[in-house]
Formats: sequence, structure tokens, C-alpha cells
Amino acid sequence: MRQGRYQEAARHHQQALALFQGLGNRAGEAYALTNLGGTDVRQGRYQEAARHHQQALALFQGLGNRAGEANALTNLGAVDLAEGRCQQAARHHQQALALFRELGDRAGEAEALNGIGEVLLATGQPGQAHAPHTAALGVASQIGDTFEQARAHSGLAGSYHATGDQGQASHHWQQALALYTGLGVPEAGQVRAQLTAAETADQSRPHPPAGRSG
Repeated sequence: MRQGRYQEAARHHQQALALFQGLGNRAGEAYALTNLGGTDVRQGRYQEAARHHQQALALFQGLGNRAGEANALTNLGAVDLAEGRCQQAARHHQQALALFRELGDRAGEAEALNGIGEVLLATGQPGQAHAPHTAALGVASQIGDTFEQARAHSGLAGSYHATGDQGQASHHWQQALALYTGLGVPEAGQVRAQLTAAETADQSRPHPPAGRSG
């Protein structure tokens, strides 16, 4: 999935799901459903993703698996945001964040914080998005989670871009691009396109003439 080969990833997760179900391994089934939901999102199949994540959430809750429940909640938050259900997305990410912190899961905490920042940016609150993305960057940097570091930089870039600080926006997009490129993930192309569009818009914007010297 990290290489962008989503159909192959989905096929492997489907095979794993069938095996786990055949073995009666409910925890394995739940994680396979979570992984399937992840591939669905990457392919824009949001209804399927929501269904898989809801099924995973129900299984995790039935098993009393708090870590799995938190993971399913933040995944549902991402699907909600993609589908425009912003209030629901915020609620799911907040619930996930509380669980991740309770469990001491720092990687999950960074993921949920980035999700909260993305919801705030999507709902026209770029100034408020700065804090959760900054917090996510701090946590992800401490634990060496490169993907969530890149995601935090991308979120900060969007926040600064929306509030008119193009210098900071460009800086954070460049940081995100370098990290995503190093990971070899498709997000690198998305960030590159955002950075190019922002730089093009800045170049076309009229600038005041330089002052005379002497």
C-alpha cells in the first residue's frame, strides 16, 4: 500500500481476511478489515472504507481491544472528512486521541492529532489547525515516525498558506516533500503539486517595486 499498489494490497488483505475468518481469529479479522479500509480510502472508495472500518470497530469493541478501537476510530475520522462529515470526523479523531493517550500510544497520538488538524483546516479554521499539527510534529519527531512528521509538515503548510504566510507554507511543504520522497509514497506527488501551485500563484501576484538605493 505504501508503494501505491492499492489493488495488489487489497487482494492480499482480502486473502488474509478470509484466512482469519476461517480460523475464527476475530482480532486478525478486525485488523484485516482495518487494512482493507485503508486501501479503499486510497482508491476513493469511501463507502466501502466506512463499512470496513465500522466492522473493524465493532469487532475491536467486542474484544475489548482498546488499541484496535482507537485505530478504527481515527480511520473512520479520515473517511468522514473525505466524505464531508466534518463534525463526525472531529468527534472520531478526538475519541481516538483520548484512547491513544490513555494507552500511551505515541504513534497513534500523532496520527489523531494530524487528523484533528486536517479537520480544522477543512472547516476554515487554519489558525486553529496550527496547534494540533505542531503537536503531532513534536510527537512524531520524538518517536521517529517519518510518515506522520511529513503529514504534520503538510498540514502546517496548508495552515500557513491559508493564513497568508507563504514563506512558512513553502518551507513546510518542502520538508513534507523531502520526507515523503524518502519514504517513496504517493503523497510526495500531491505535496509537489501543492508546492508548485503555491509558488506559481505567488509569482503571478503583483509585488511592490523595489525601493531606490542611495
